Amino acid sequence: MKNAVLTILFLGIMIALTASLVWDSEVPIRQGVNIEWFRTGTQTSDGCAIYVWSDTKLGERDLWAQKVDAQGNLVWGDPVLIDGKPDRQEDPVITMTTNGDFIVAWIDFCFDPDGDVYAQKISSDGQLLWGEGGKPVCTTTGTQIGLNIESDSAGGAFIVWSDSRNPSKDIYGQRLSQSGDPLWALNGIPIANGEGEEEQNTMLPDGQGGMMIAYTHKYVDNEDIFMKRFNASGTMVWPEKLVIADAPGNQGKVRMAALQNSEFVLTWEDQRNTDPDIYATKVNLDGQKLWQDPFVVFGDSGESSFAPQHNPRIQSTSDNCVVIVWEDRRLDSQFPDLFAQKVSADGSLLWNPNGLALCVAEFAQKGVRLAADSNGGCYIVWDDHRNGNTPNDDIYAQHLSATGEELWTPGGRAVCTAANQQEGGLVKVAGSNVFINWMDIRDGSVGIYYQAYDAAGNELLEDNGNMVFWGLSGDTPLKDYLMLPRQDDVAIVWQDTRFANLGFRIFFQYLDFDGNVALEANGRPVTLSTGAKQVNPAAAINPQGEILILWEDHRLEHPSIYMQLLGPNGERLLGDHGTKLTEAMPISQKEPRVSWHDGSFYVGWSNYDEVGTSYRYHVYGQRIAGTQKMWGVDGIMVGTLTGDELNNQCILQDLQENFYSWERFDPSDYTQSVYTLKMQPDGNPANGWPVQGIRLSTHQDWDTMQRFPVSGLTNDGVFVMWQDKRGGMIYENYYGQHVSHAGESLWDPLGINLADYGREQSAAVVVDKEGFRDEIIFTWCENINGMYDIIAHKYSLAGSPLWGDLGYFVVEKDSTQSNPSVGRFENGAMALAWSDFYGIESDIYYKYIDSDGSLHGPSIGYVLCDAGKKQYDPLVVTKGNNAIALWADGRSSGKTEILGLYAQRLSNELVSVSDPALPPAPPFELLQNHPNPFNPSTRIRFNVSSPGKNLSLAIYNLRGQKVKTLADGSFEKGSHSLIWDGLDDAGRPVASGIYTYRLFDGTTAQTKRMVLMK
Repeated sequence: MKNAVLTILFLGIMIALTASLVWDSEVPIRQGVNIEWFRTGTQTSDGCAIYVWSDTKLGERDLWAQKVDAQGNLVWGDPVLIDGKPDRQEDPVITMTTNGDFIVAWIDFCFDPDGDVYAQKISSDGQLLWGEGGKPVCTTTGTQIGLNIESDSAGGAFIVWSDSRNPSKDIYGQRLSQSGDPLWALNGIPIANGEGEEEQNTMLPDGQGGMMIAYTHKYVDNEDIFMKRFNASGTMVWPEKLVIADAPGNQGKVRMAALQNSEFVLTWEDQRNTDPDIYATKVNLDGQKLWQDPFVVFGDSGESSFAPQHNPRIQSTSDNCVVIVWEDRRLDSQFPDLFAQKVSADGSLLWNPNGLALCVAEFAQKGVRLAADSNGGCYIVWDDHRNGNTPNDDIYAQHLSATGEELWTPGGRAVCTAANQQEGGLVKVAGSNVFINWMDIRDGSVGIYYQAYDAAGNELLEDNGNMVFWGLSGDTPLKDYLMLPRQDDVAIVWQDTRFANLGFRIFFQYLDFDGNVALEANGRPVTLSTGAKQVNPAAAINPQGEILILWEDHRLEHPSIYMQLLGPNGERLLGDHGTKLTEAMPISQKEPRVSWHDGSFYVGWSNYDEVGTSYRYHVYGQRIAGTQKMWGVDGIMVGTLTGDELNNQCILQDLQENFYSWERFDPSDYTQSVYTLKMQPDGNPANGWPVQGIRLSTHQDWDTMQRFPVSGLTNDGVFVMWQDKRGGMIYENYYGQHVSHAGESLWDPLGINLADYGREQSAAVVVDKEGFRDEIIFTWCENINGMYDIIAHKYSLAGSPLWGDLGYFVVEKDSTQSNPSVGRFENGAMALAWSDFYGIESDIYYKYIDSDGSLHGPSIGYVLCDAGKKQYDPLVVTKGNNAIALWADGRSSGKTEILGLYAQRLSNELVSVSDPALPPAPPFELLQNHPNPFNPSTRIRFNVSSPGKNLSLAIYNLRGQKVKTLADGSFEKGSHSLIWDGLDDAGRPVASGIYTYRLFDGTTAQTKRMVLMK
């Protein structure tokens, strides 16, 4: 569905040069569902309930709905996709119309990064009635959020929202007909747009074809409440807004319920006195207040033991009264309880004058929602913390009679007390059925559950409710993922936040070169749950395909390193909970590293040792053969320190085979150096190596600050490069050293400045592949005026630069390119991928490099992935003449960034050692516009590789409508550029937003995005 929408609406948006991408689309390794529950539901006329939510199971955030009955059936089978346009749709509201259908409205980011308002009508059997994509309600500039919806009297609906077009926060509204046509002014009419901010509101139909709306007005630090009435045509009925409350102090959080005879009761939180109290009033259609003013529902301001009352909710009852429930701290200053009051139509308090104590259990009760029964009472549901406080939130409910009698368990009936957290309860009454639903993370990720009751209060579904929908939550934190090649596939290991309430865990997956995963969708955990977080994974693979994974584990009092050995098929060989690396229990262990060498796994970590009256990190190591620890139960110190040297702090940074590399900080002179040490199988330094390791640079001065060593193996030993601040501490350059197997520094004892541009350098990667260790190749990011480009360089084993003195720019743009990763093919060519910030959001690009430094592909690189939102930090591994790239993918992001893991295969089958050429270059190349975003004009560039090429260049909006034809004719070979001034074909200025530009030769099209931001 979503792919079809993309094709139709976006004309193949972002069709880009992809060179030799093998798979038709990238493969999701870890893609969450990430349900957002907005407490959106309604009863139906046939005794059921409908719930609406947003999730990311298709990648981007979409809207879904499901209908349930009181017998636990999902009436529509699979959830119904309400809207699945590109980007995200979220924050839905729903109302049942007078003709028995349902209108859903939402905030839609498909065409506007600030959000628009759209709506869709669905039938009781789940059919979309207004066509795919819904009806636009408001698509003007500015931010639209905070929807509210109510049905009108003719099968349509009133929709209001908070709108920043002016640009302060105002309230705008629209009435949609039963066919979805706007009945008021295009993009809505101003409901409240005075000086200051109007946002929070409560709205109901007035029974005469119009609507009543009350809202909070904030000016400077003062909040007051006003009310208006609009008729069916959108005209304000009263000559002036009605003042509901404008006393000194703040009045807000207003809510409204409708009585008979077209009268309305409003309640709010009022702080005109010492602290917030609960007030109310009744208003008729003529805008008259009918109760004494002020009318206090409950207030203890002025009493000796006053306490705040907050967040009132209101529900009209079948006997023409209202029930008001609020959060109250009179009995507990820290955690609110719930109190209630019933008020008659004439303004009499019908229950205890101080309010009915609805629930005064331990800890907090909050988040109330109400629904009326047919006997003058009401049902009330809330989030309850009585069973151990957060994160043990549960759902409780009560049925109050017309006289305030508790018809269910006194103090509240447990609706759901499943493990972990349940919140966001909602109650709806459909005929004789009572539906309560909520957001539930009993399984670590968000699901939507519900329970049903009959009129007698009998529970109709299983204990703790039935599931409506569930999906994986959380994501993969940046940089906390690994990819390692095996014989016929790659192993992917990552830190996962799907069980954030139980503790992050380490997961893994196998991916073959056909794009198939071998294990469960979204991976398998390396251990069963321990109830504690696992972070910072490290992994290595042996020739049998077994994987040793280590991580920092928080199940004990202090962070410790645990490990798991996984069999070739993913079986856990060190028990379901892993094994602690050491028997010792220092205050902290961190930074695990692991490598495979000569029949054993070599392991390293940083151990927080007691040194006198303080603590210092030191580097430790272990060799593991099979499942046996070969260097004692607690391993050995790598880079042995004695005496005062124990005050030096050492942090392990890299481990290649049996070469350990670390930082060593000396507090006596505040300098930091980098060290390397080769270890023998017996746990001693290799012959010729000092026990404290080789210091890689003899530079010793006030500016000795060396850090973040990375290394690669050579035929002669190991190459190590590091960031170095010598020369003034202004910026960090990369220095390097080559150390022989015998422990001899082969280059200048001070180290070699690898490429002295006189600028900041970072994110170095050393290219290391067996069979090509007679040369040293590495890449890094070069800071140029605050933006990073990527440079690659090659050195001989003797320390001579081979790609000029300063290396070759892989990519050089007027933007940032970062986090390079390089994989080397068996024929010597390399694929290099990076995060590219040239467009609106970061994408993944790549290029090919020959062993002589020749670059292949467009100057800006090939597009590996330019899906919506941001993509980051690729990893590239190779097998034969194929490579797999893995990256963090933010296509599911919205209110917060949500990162999945995606992969794509790159082919290099046509590359030879002497000529790593790619498939023939296309006849033209469309480049990114500049500047971008822009106002009022931007330059669009493109290259033509053959003479006399007929091309058309046109601008489109995101609805696929052509806005402007910039060029249509013949172009000679070479570079070309055209200016777009933000005008359409009729010479009219276009609105701010996202546009695409498309270069087309009759058979092939290339398309890119740009943003006009006025």
